[in-house]
Amino acid sequence: MTYRLLGSLTSPFVRRIRLYMASIPHEFEIVNWAESDQDARLTLVSPLKRIPVLLIDGQPLWESRIIFQYLQRKHEKTALSLEEENIVSAIDTLQDQLIQPFLMQRFGHAVDRGNGYFERVAERQRLILSYLEKQIEAGLLARWDYPAMSLYSMLDWATFRKLLPVPTLDSALDRFVKGCAQQQLVAETDPRLA
Repeated sequence: MTYRLLGSLTSPFVRRIRLYMASIPHEFEIVNWAESDQDARLTLVSPLKRIPVLLIDGQPLWESRIIFQYLQRKHEKTALSLEEENIVSAIDTLQDQLIQPFLMQRFGHAVDRGNGYFERVAERQRLILSYLEKQIEAGLLARWDYPAMSLYSMLDWATFRKLLPVPTLDSALDRFVKGCAQQQLVAETDPRLA
């Protein structure tokens, strides 16, 4: 069985899969959707036009959460507990809420932080960050596994993109990020290197 992971160097969703696949042989193919030929490559394997995509013997599998679940079962890795599933759902929700305004601004659309939608998003972000901090303090993210990799990738990306300024990250989150910096592949997958 051969694996080829398609994705960008800056995507936090791709990064978490790259970290998770550290011990699983695979090839990594950079796909930059901003370049028409590479966007066409992505379109051939995914009508979602989202990364990551994992090609398994040439057959595509979409979405980071689904890719993780497939790899976890196929390679008999530790299954997530119910608490960990909720943690990953919270991380995914926060990541999506950070990416949408980032992309809107990148494509020249105004993000009015005063409108009701963005006010609700900001409230969700605060609640999710508070929840994640409590999970760190409870020791539920102490193991370097998919939930911790996902949280680290999201927080590091958000800081890199200046979407969560460092003062917003409370001390438990700061300690978590700093503690993850020594893990395998973290330095090599840093989005600042792209």
